Amino acid sequence: MTEHLRLVRRGWWILLVAALGGAACALLVTGSMPVRYAAAVSLMVDQKGSADPLSQQRVKSYARLVTSRRVLLEVAVAEHLDPAALDVRSEVVPGTVLLRAIVTDGDPHRAARVANRIGGELSGLIHTLEKRSAIGVTVVDQATPPTRPVSPRPLVNVAAGILLALVFAYGFLMLRSRLDTTIADSDDLAEVTGAPTLGVIGRDRRRPLIVTGVRAEAFRALRTNLRFVGVDGRPRSLLVTSCDTGEGKSTLAINLALAVARTGLRVALVDADLRRPSLAAHLGLDPRSMGLTDVLAGSARLPEALQRRHDLDVLPSGRIPANPSELAGSPGMRRVLSDLTADHDLVVVDAPPLLPVTDAAVLATACDGVLLVARAGRARRESLAQAVAQLARVNAQLVGGVLNFAPVRPRSPYPEDRAPRRAFR
Repeated sequence: MTEHLRLVRRGWWILLVAALGGAACALLVTGSMPVRYAAAVSLMVDQKGSADPLSQQRVKSYARLVTSRRVLLEVAVAEHLDPAALDVRSEVVPGTVLLRAIVTDGDPHRAARVANRIGGELSGLIHTLEKRSAIGVTVVDQATPPTRPVSPRPLVNVAAGILLALVFAYGFLMLRSRLDTTIADSDDLAEVTGAPTLGVIGRDRRRPLIVTGVRAEAFRALRTNLRFVGVDGRPRSLLVTSCDTGEGKSTLAINLALAVARTGLRVALVDADLRRPSLAAHLGLDPRSMGLTDVLAGSARLPEALQRRHDLDVLPSGRIPANPSELAGSPGMRRVLSDLTADHDLVVVDAPPLLPVTDAAVLATACDGVLLVARAGRARRESLAQAVAQLARVNAQLVGGVLNFAPVRPRSPYPEDRAPRRAFR
């Protein structure tokens, strides 16, 4: 039941469009259908001097005579109509000796005339066939011209069109959900990772580095949620990674670090992506400046490599090394992270994606927790499951996931609170 509700919630606009389309098509079809009227004449089969059950047995046979060739031909000739064009049917009233001849026609007056002629012709035919018996057919209720058509029925047609369209639309949603393995919402992310979804970050086509408004509130919510993930209340060092490239992990790491730093805490941001570093470019730092690789190589001390930017202590990657995997798992890397953790309230480490290279899995063992970023509509379930398994193999602590580039929700009516907060402590 939960899965069906999720499908409806995700594809409500598809269902809405399908319902409107089904209603429109039904109205178009209804408008092209000819108007038909139905008139009915009621007849009673009786037998004088005999028991009533015999009449009830005969009435079913007489009902078949209503649409017989002999009756219809006589009526068609009298009305100057084509016998094949007559739309006539009969029905027996259950438990009685009554039968009805029902005529459907585009002209209500002609329908009534034809029905009454059928009653008269049937009565005469039965009298001829049963002239040696006391059985006869009597018209008890003459047909009158109907005032309302029986076809088309707009309400019924529209309801059927909407229902049929909704069935096809829901079938499409079910098929798409089976074939599409991408992560669509926070429920999908939590289900695959087995960890809570700590944040949902909206899509912004401008992709600004320092966000404001609704997206800034999303980062503040992520900051607050991180407060409750650890045994002691929060991780001191946090590795930010993703399954693959292009999922926005680097900009998320920067904005998360900025959100925490704005509460007055000391935050260090480390670019540990030694293959494709991006923090220096995002923060406007000189890409040729000394950084992490220089500290690991012993050519610079850690305080010299740190740069102050936007209330953050930023440690760029430095020069791209020839052996990034070895550096990621080196004792020197652990010492750098340990020193930063000792001097800061939080250390945010931007790591490479998990699946292409092993650097992030190695770095995860040196951090208190891992934040796994998944891009909505792009990250796949199988990739996330593989990334989670990779973290589990090295006993890394996955504190939660973040759904990035999610569809933007309407702007909050509340003004953005810019007052400093210390919720992260």
